[in-house]
Amino acid sequence: MPINFRSKCGDFDAKLTHPKMQDHIVEKIRNFPDVLKDKKHLQNFLGVVNFAGIFIKDLAKYRKDFRPLLKETESSKWKEEEIHTQRVRELKQVCSNLPKLAIPQDYDELVVYTDANNYRWATVLMKNCRYTGGLFTEQQAQVWHINEKEFFAVWKVLRNGLYSYLLKNLH
Repeated sequence: MPINFRSKCGDFDAKLTHPKMQDHIVEKIRNFPDVLKDKKHLQNFLGVVNFAGIFIKDLAKYRKDFRPLLKETESSKWKEEEIHTQRVRELKQVCSNLPKLAIPQDYDELVVYTDANNYRWATVLMKNCRYTGGLFTEQQAQVWHINEKEFFAVWKVLRNGLYSYLLKNLH
């Protein structure tokens, strides 16, 4: 479901036209152990990965398998499984090859693409400016109709950056 936005972009420094993840963050992710020891270790890993979040397409897909390990319930004792090690390795690989993104330039046409299913949502602001995505809560996943999930994805991309971008540049 594309939504087209046209704007006149201004006041962007030429040096900032292609945002790049800081090398020390990528290095920290690469050097993280593949096997997670406990919940705190997982939280540390995901915290560092979140710094690179806008560069990672479908980040929610990778985080989905970690969600049960983060819950605060009696029955959710730490249980590292091969799928978690696999996801850590996949995220490390993705972070080693992050895409080159671009800040929109004057008169670029911006298109927001959204996608949602019963478990997660994702958006991309094209001309590849940033990726966003997330997981639905259990209640949202069970109760919301797919149209509500798609609208939620649009609302999140507007809230997580596009809104402030549009306010700054549409005057």
